[in-house]
Parts: sequence; structure tokens; C-alpha cells
Amino acid sequence: MAQEKASNCGYLVAFLLVFFTVIPSGSAWVGVNWGTIATHQLPPEKVVKMLKENGFHKLKLFDADEWIMAALMGTDIEVMLAIPNNMLDRISNSPKAADSWLYENVTSYLYTGGVKIKLSILGHILTLCLFL
Repeated sequence: MAQEKASNCGYLVAFLLVFFTVIPSGSAWVGVNWGTIATHQLPPEKVVKMLKENGFHKLKLFDADEWIMAALMGTDIEVMLAIPNNMLDRISNSPKAADSWLYENVTSYLYTGGVKIKLSILGHILTLCLFL
């Protein structure tokens, strides 16, 4: 019983340490995943406006859609861009294909007033601790 209380106390201390470290920094670990597979998509400009109005500063894109990227230009929203799963085989087997994808979807948006791409990832599944 005493050992169980000590263990629970350890978890509580760890939680409070993380909680009080995050809260004063002024930025919570909340972001948005934005996928493009939908039957009724909202216009990208409207989605970006909603993100900004609701205080979101981090975004994970599952596809580098040019309309979405254009809507994100000039914003302070940090973007984590996923290489789509259907591209993984081709990119992993061809350095030229990888270079081409990076140029078209990342490099071409990295300039003052462009998109604030912080990270490119392979596929749709990733632990977000890299993005925090």
C-alpha cells in the first residue's frame, strides 16, 4: 500500500513538473491535423482564417496541396509536412524523386513571406514530440 502511494506520488510530481513547465511558456501542445481526403472540403483560406482566429500555431499537413500552401503563406503557423504514404516507395528507391518532392513541396515555399515549414516527415504516423 505504501509503495503504491509512493508510485502515485511520483506520477503526480512528474505531471505537475510538465504542467508547470508548459503553462508559463505561453504555448500549449495543441495543434491541428489537416487532411485533404474529404467529400466537402472548406476553402483553404477559410480554414487558415479559422486557425488564426482560434490561436492555433502548429499544423500537420498530410499532403502538400498547393492551394493549402498558398493560403498558409505569410502566416506564423508552423507546418509539419508529411510525405504521403503513396509516395514513400518511390521516394525511398529514388534519390531523384526525393529531391524533386522536397524541391516542389518544401524548398519552393521556404522564403521570407512563404510557408513556415518546420519539419517534413515520412508518412502519416509520427510521434509529435519532434514538433514541440
